[in-house]
Amino acid sequence: MATKRLFSVPHFLRRSRHTTPPASSMHRCFLISEIFCLILEFIRQSDESPEEGECWEDCTIGKRTLASVARTCRAFSAPALDLLWMRLDSLDPLIKVLPSRLWAKKHSRFVVRMFMGDKQWSTFHKYAVRVHFLRGPCCGIPPSIQRNVVTALARCSRASLPLLPNLTELVWNESDTYSVIDPTVSLIKYFAGPRVATISLFLVSWPIYVSARAVLADLPNICPNVTSFTAIPRATLNDHSPDIGDIVSKWSNLRVLRTCALSQAVMDELASKETLNTLSIELNTCVTDLYVKKLPSMVHTFSLEGSNALHCIRYLQMLHGNPTHFRLHVGLDVTLPSDMDALFQMLPMRLDTTQLRHLTITLRSSFRRALTLHSSFPLTEPILASLYAFSSLVTLDMNAFCASELDDAAYERMAGAWPELRSLKVGAADVSRMKPVASVGAVIAVLRSCPCLETLHIVFDGAIAPPPPTTALDVDEGTQRGKSAGGGEAEKVGVEGVEGGKEERVTMSRTCSWGISNQYMTEIHVGHSPAGEDMEGLKNLASCLRSVMPRLGRIQSIKDPLGMLGMFDMAESEGWRTVQRLLVDSKDLPLKIDPPDGTPG
Repeated sequence: MATKRLFSVPHFLRRSRHTTPPASSMHRCFLISEIFCLILEFIRQSDESPEEGECWEDCTIGKRTLASVARTCRAFSAPALDLLWMRLDSLDPLIKVLPSRLWAKKHSRFVVRMFMGDKQWSTFHKYAVRVHFLRGPCCGIPPSIQRNVVTALARCSRASLPLLPNLTELVWNESDTYSVIDPTVSLIKYFAGPRVATISLFLVSWPIYVSARAVLADLPNICPNVTSFTAIPRATLNDHSPDIGDIVSKWSNLRVLRTCALSQAVMDELASKETLNTLSIELNTCVTDLYVKKLPSMVHTFSLEGSNALHCIRYLQMLHGNPTHFRLHVGLDVTLPSDMDALFQMLPMRLDTTQLRHLTITLRSSFRRALTLHSSFPLTEPILASLYAFSSLVTLDMNAFCASELDDAAYERMAGAWPELRSLKVGAADVSRMKPVASVGAVIAVLRSCPCLETLHIVFDGAIAPPPPTTALDVDEGTQRGKSAGGGEAEKVGVEGVEGGKEERVTMSRTCSWGISNQYMTEIHVGHSPAGEDMEGLKNLASCLRSVMPRLGRIQSIKDPLGMLGMFDMAESEGWRTVQRLLVDSKDLPLKIDPPDGTPG
């Protein structure tokens, strides 16, 4: 006999047989740790590439997003915190995880030690183990408080040095004059350890206190595995090269070195270890040691920076080298044109002309200021002729020079001397913004002599009409009859149209109107080049650029967001925007060109 139910379940509470459990709000891809960590890495990298017009200091959207992800759930917390604390641009976040009574008020060292307990140490250590890159010291905490807090942390019963056990790169920047009186560089001994491979010291001057100098002298023992070291004291009140020489000579696997001119004995010892491959020398007004031998053959990247051209000449005249990369930074304020000319003439005599493939020459202020509108150096063809001996150049960067005096013929001879160029930057970052005499024919000449060019920064007068085309454009229905004026084969371009309800296909035989077709260039930087105001001229300019660079999609010019350059420059910027729109809109006759790798497009 069936039992009778004492009560019945309401209909709206009954579970149907066909009811499926509610789907989880989390996407399944987040359950795969590799995919989730890859997403978090993209979020972290968003701060490293600021958008146009955004300051580097304001790039915090990635950090704020990672902080939100870390607070979402326990499964997300650990991997998000690992990336959030991986790179610290200041020591402040690490100090401020502690109670504010430890760092907000200027307590004595003994009071801070009294407040510092195991609980505070555990909080600090939770985040400290995640730090791999640190830029110190603090920005908003006085040096005395920094020393009290860090010293108290190191004296905790559960603490062990280094406080950042997984730190691999350390940048210490004391750029203010007050740091000379109250330096914090001695705190490095609490953070650095055996895992540190890169150390960069940007100091106002070399420390004058014995305790700070002792910490720097002990760096080879604190960090024995350093492979990259930078020490740039900005002030030149004393000669600090002996101290730096003693430090770098104790590392056995140093590969990258950027510092002042070192003595002959130190350079010989570094050369004997056969590990150094990148060397950067910054000359100053102190007594500079000269290196009178040939650079070690393993040094493939060599940089030289001087407050004026005479300092660079003095150092180069006793040196020989065969690097593949050479960067020269010249102070301009106290440099005469004759000194710059002599410096350019010396380069082929001191560097191997067959080995050098990447050459960068930049201008800076001799007094570490920003270049003014009158701080520029004219680039003439006789000066450029000194560099023609480097026939194997692949990249050339002289963007800060004034190239207004170079005409189309000069660019043609320049490009003819370096046919293997893949990157050419001349005059696009000139602060004087002199009106160039070259036309778009300079672009055509460079592309014709350098068929593999991928990057081009150049200034020219866009208002000057392009040179006359050298080839013809024939249109034929169904057959290919077009031949270039030089006898080259025409390029077929298919265009489909509808006329009167009947579909027809027209086969066009088209050749590049100027005899070249660079398939690598997708972007060009024209700096302060004038574009002109005539609409017909802008159309001709866009047509010419698209003809010689079919893949060109973007034109960059100097931006002036504050409107400090005047209405003329704003009008020129608007002209280039018009050319940009014409390039995008000129797709009614698409060019059918295979990609550079040979695969069909």
